[in-house]
Amino acid sequence: MKNTLMEVTPKILSQRLKELEAEGLIKRIVDASTIPLKSEYKLTEGGVELIMAIKTVKDWALKWQIDNEECSAHDCSECPY
Repeated sequence: MKNTLMEVTPKILSQRLKELEAEGLIKRIVDASTIPLKSEYKLTEGGVELIMAIKTVKDWALKWQIDNEECSAHDCSECPY
């Protein structure tokens, strides 16, 4: 994830991940079998539902031709923004 978010500092990324975890949108999974420890994040059920809601709003905007240059990708999972 860090590689796809080049302009985000590690400190800000860490803060945002902690916020998303506190809101119940992602779950942190720590692999203690590696040194250094490896952390992975997965969407929770609520996080998945939020993505679905965002995609619904995006589909609506595309249907009604609401311009948003930053939102030209049709698949949110491939969106760099």
